[in-house]
Amino acid sequence: MELSKKIALVTGAGQGIGKAVAVALAKEGALVAANDRDLAMAKDTAAEIRAGGQIAMAVQADVSDSEQVRSMVDQVVEKWGGIDILVNNAGAIQSVMVEDLAKKDWDRVIDINLGGVFNCSKAVIPAMKPRGAGRIINIASLAAKTMSYVGGADYTASKAGVLGFTRHLAFELGPYRITVNAVCPGLVMTPLTTHRFTPEKKEAVKLRTPLRDFVTTEDVAAAVVFLASEKARMITGTSLDVDGGISLGAQDWEAYVQTRKP
Repeated sequence: MELSKKIALVTGAGQGIGKAVAVALAKEGALVAANDRDLAMAKDTAAEIRAGGQIAMAVQADVSDSEQVRSMVDQVVEKWGGIDILVNNAGAIQSVMVEDLAKKDWDRVIDINLGGVFNCSKAVIPAMKPRGAGRIINIASLAAKTMSYVGGADYTASKAGVLGFTRHLAFELGPYRITVNAVCPGLVMTPLTTHRFTPEKKEAVKLRTPLRDFVTTEDVAAAVVFLASEKARMITGTSLDVDGGISLGAQDWEAYVQTRKP
């Protein structure tokens, strides 16, 4: 197995991408600490992992709260002796135009999506350095490179910030053989997004995607497993798009083909 006996902490692991990542890391042999603000959801993920014969624990923390994050990291280190892999996945999204966006709601999204990445990364560095290596993998978004059609400007700004933080932290931690990378998913049907799309809109998105399908949570998890593995030991400070090709920009494949005919 790729990650045998590695110790992984996955934030926002109670559902969606985070849960898929936690399960995938466990299947590759990692000991997984599943975090969520909702302890019951974290426990459900941990129970699913253990039911599959792997090792997991549930840890509760609001990633926007640095004290809660430090306590969470301390729990994992005390139980298992360290942390090898951190997946910063916990996030928030809302759809509000800037002119209608309250400052407190802007702050909430920034504090979770970007502040949470800072808090968790800062907290695990002392646990990773003595191990002589480590992996920090941040779940960003294609919105970080363009903009979000589902979320608001706060979401776009927070995810763009995650990519900037990823690059800078990779530079700082390189001498300690700790890699820092990001994964930028395209549209993934998760509990945070699926209710926003009618069946007709879902089909329209598929037709705009070169690979003609949605990205699944398992697709994103596979990218995380790769970046956490030794295969990615010389990859740092970069981002991996998992989007079915939608970022290529060609929105109408049939029209594109017509333009290529002599």
